[in-house]
Amino acid sequence: MKKLTAVLGLLSILLLLLAYAYSNQPHETMSSLYQKIPEQVRENAQLIAAYYSSQNGDREYQFAFYDPKERTLSIYTFKISNFLKIFWDKEENKITCETPFNYSVLATSPEKLKNFENCDNCKLFLYKGRIYKNKEIESIYPSIEQVIKENTTYVNFVLLKDEELSIGGIIERHGDMGLGPAYFGYKGLLHLPTTMHNPSRGVIVEFIAKNDTIHVVIHYPKNMTFSTISSVRLRKDWNSTWNLKEVPLSEILQKSKSKELSQEIKGSLRFEFSITKRDNRAEAWASWINSRKQAHGYWRLYPPDKIEWRRFTCIEKSCRWTEENIFDPFP
Repeated sequence: MKKLTAVLGLLSILLLLLAYAYSNQPHETMSSLYQKIPEQVRENAQLIAAYYSSQNGDREYQFAFYDPKERTLSIYTFKISNFLKIFWDKEENKITCETPFNYSVLATSPEKLKNFENCDNCKLFLYKGRIYKNKEIESIYPSIEQVIKENTTYVNFVLLKDEELSIGGIIERHGDMGLGPAYFGYKGLLHLPTTMHNPSRGVIVEFIAKNDTIHVVIHYPKNMTFSTISSVRLRKDWNSTWNLKEVPLSEILQKSKSKELSQEIKGSLRFEFSITKRDNRAEAWASWINSRKQAHGYWRLYPPDKIEWRRFTCIEKSCRWTEENIFDPFP
């Protein structure tokens, strides 16, 4: 009798837990979370992108806004995580910065958010009025070959890939050195999410030398470009300019598309490919932050060099975007 009572008691507890888990499940959607963003933001700013990511029950919802009057970018993020699908944790945050670019041409209707459907282990990205899914997201980005030009004098050429929508840098902890910023991020630039499968596709930034100025041209998916003149003046005495005659592009691209590199950057928060000039020679670099491996990786693609790692301990469970962008505007 006692055993039967104990069994019935355990069953009752299990049923109560299941009932609690079902009743406690979050039922947010892109549309409902959009309504939680302050009304003033929704009225005065334009929705220019939205992103949904799900992995093993954890969900992340993101909204990118551009305020044409204030010339600011804002990212609102809602994260929902679970433990055994019984206990749920919700987190909200916002990052904002000024931008020299007019992102109004990317504006899309909030009505499109109704087309988002929560799904498990998938990614959905609203951009230019259309929703892209999983690997399809990366296919819309420009590639290095499509953008880089033969008769152009460069100061820098950068390709950026992100795990999520962002405008900030990444904060790391380096042993006893305390806090330090990673070498990623450009103030006023909207970072768009990709799937980290193809290292040669992403948001591309050209830093072009013209007279004593540096022209910055951003290449986004679907042939969208933005440009500005950097507040950083070009110093000819630095001998920092280069062109494709100095760079074995086919060799560099072969390495950037290698399985070795694509395997290394899987699961990264941010990846950066760059060609720049140091010590009077052109160099090509790959660099990435992988919070799951707790490592910051470097690989000099040209001249050839090995992959290097710098280990770090992440803050608050994962590496975080900074609230305030502490990087110089350009380059």
